[in-house]
Amino acid sequence: MKTRKTSSATSGAPDFQLLFESAPGLMLVLKPDLTIVAVSDAYLLATMTRRREILGRGLFAVFPDNPEDPGATGVANLRASLQTVLRDRTPHAMAIQKYDIRRPASEGGGFEVRYWSPLNTPVLGSDGGIVYIIHRVEDVTEMVALKRQGVERESELSRRDARLQESVEELREAKRELAAKNDALSLSYRELETFSYSVAHDLRAPLRAVDGFSRIVLERYADRLDDEGKDLLKRMSRASLNMGRLIEAIMELSQLKRISVQPALVDLSAAATALARTIQEGTPDRRAEFVIQPGLQADADPMLIEVVLRNLLENAWKYTSAHPRARIEFGAAERDGEMEYFVRDDGAGFDPAYAGRLFAPFQRLHDRSKFPGSGIGLAIVARIIERHGGRTRAEGEVEKGAAFYFTLPKR
Repeated sequence: MKTRKTSSATSGAPDFQLLFESAPGLMLVLKPDLTIVAVSDAYLLATMTRRREILGRGLFAVFPDNPEDPGATGVANLRASLQTVLRDRTPHAMAIQKYDIRRPASEGGGFEVRYWSPLNTPVLGSDGGIVYIIHRVEDVTEMVALKRQGVERESELSRRDARLQESVEELREAKRELAAKNDALSLSYRELETFSYSVAHDLRAPLRAVDGFSRIVLERYADRLDDEGKDLLKRMSRASLNMGRLIEAIMELSQLKRISVQPALVDLSAAATALARTIQEGTPDRRAEFVIQPGLQADADPMLIEVVLRNLLENAWKYTSAHPRARIEFGAAERDGEMEYFVRDDGAGFDPAYAGRLFAPFQRLHDRSKFPGSGIGLAIVARIIERHGGRTRAEGEVEKGAAFYFTLPKR
């Protein structure tokens, strides 16, 4: 058996592949086309096979019926059960089946008769489609042998079958409850989104009126106001403008759900370079260096991914403004087998204990007077990347800079 990597275990996170393969149950994980993608050690031992010999192969190519046993029905019944799971997307429990397990040549060849009680359970993706099928079996060979010898009582088999049926019913009921909760959650989310958009839209007009009237009073009646009165009107105007920006941010965030993602091959390096040039032209006296890794491409919606890059690069530009010199970098590196893109700076940074709050709307870790903004930019980044099926994360240290990472799955 091949040596397994245990980096997750040593870092404190559980190694789920190791846990699955070491589980005592006899289990296979199949793709919808019935290709074997994972197998437990117990299953390998029971079938006298090796992991490297069966992974990536079709289930029935690896475990065919015994051609010398015309009465063997295990393969046909299992195929029918799996087709039922693929059709109904619900678990399917099979009656006890007779299987002829092929012995390797080193064990004398031929077949060994086993009796298994299988349960096939679908694993559904977020769209409701089947992603995997878990094929779990209980070896009841000894029990069948005892029954044939008259030692085992019929009632024990009935109890086992009843417990198995109860388990299936529990799985079905759990699935129904989960579906109902998901529907309720989706409805609540849509209602909240519609409410937020409507409120934000309706608030814009009175806020513009407040700003407009305060400016009129300041212009027409300036000679009748003392300095404190003028200052209060200016504050009122600034507050209404700030509120207006927050409302615009809320509307932008809510509208992202309605925009359809249309992926295409995007030159991220070119897009980042163009954005960096625009940002620098807006403040030409800043001493800052943009370092853009060349040749970076990804499958993404061109318009939405430009929003992501603009928010991240402008954030880096803003939070390095207090430093006499700044370095802002856009690049990518492989992490856990996938490409991860990043925007990194050497600016104000943040307390890493609060990294989990950064992608939530209106969560600010810095004083607004030093670093103005709506507090919605990173939330927009996270929402867009989620719409693409990717993930976001952040790293940073106070006054030692910050880095924001995102992934973009391939089509």
